[in-house]
Amino acid sequence: MPTQNEIRTRITNRIVESLKQGRIAWRKAWTPVKDLVRTPTNFVTKRPYNGMNVLLLQMAAMERGYPISYWASFNQWKSLGAHVRKGEKAETIVFWKPVKRTVTGKDGQEREEAFPILKTWSVFNIAQVEGEAVEPFKVSDTLNLPKFGDIDRTEFDRAVAATQADIRYGFNEAAYVRPPGDYIVMPHEHQFESFPAFAEVLLHEISHHSEWRVGWTGSYAEGELRAEIAACFMATELGIPNSDDLTNHFAYIQAWLQALENDPAFIFRAASAASKAADFILEPVRKVEAIEEDAVEAA
Repeated sequence: MPTQNEIRTRITNRIVESLKQGRIAWRKAWTPVKDLVRTPTNFVTKRPYNGMNVLLLQMAAMERGYPISYWASFNQWKSLGAHVRKGEKAETIVFWKPVKRTVTGKDGQEREEAFPILKTWSVFNIAQVEGEAVEPFKVSDTLNLPKFGDIDRTEFDRAVAATQADIRYGFNEAAYVRPPGDYIVMPHEHQFESFPAFAEVLLHEISHHSEWRVGWTGSYAEGELRAEIAACFMATELGIPNSDDLTNHFAYIQAWLQALENDPAFIFRAASAASKAADFILEPVRKVEAIEEDAVEAA
């Protein structure tokens, strides 16, 4: 069984190799298939994956060309009467399992202490599975998929408004958060090459805006990686493809590579913090959507 450090190192090395090849594992540069799941989600439980597992599963989907983000273990697919095709390769994800141990404090008193143990798990994408239960969710080449220019920004606009952030437009040189005044500085939307590029930058700055609100602290490199990943997580959930313009990322990539190679736990902390930021920012609109869905079902 691999040790905790071996698991972290193996996964970190995979992210490092992807970055060196010019691929950013958490960026999804295509519009999700309409009416199907957007973020990596367990097909059986319907619960979205989070943190490091979002990165791992999106990277696998990009490398192998999977159009749908439904995943499940071999036995979960089997429980539905479906089966994984022979020869298909599983994707490894990670889970933190809480474990308790007895420790002796400085006062000589014994007490129980909980700490997480990292475990690996194998899952398969729906594209690797056959069976009656999964066929309605398969993607056909004849589907009328949305065009790049047809991006629906309704969810994005609602999510931005729900943050109630003070966003000040009209600055030409940069986008940033001004901590003393607690406001976001942004160029006008028409100054960006595309709507996805604008949305990505604004979501990045909103992620920074959330830092003190969720009690996050960390280094500059980790903060930029947290905001970058959180912005990509949110864009994907809101149905916006990530911009393919990486001009602003090259300097960051070098810093991330150095941090990743020096600390195998770096990417895990950043991914976990990014998930928490995205959850905090999108929680208000998720609640509204849940209420709307309940109202439709009751009608």
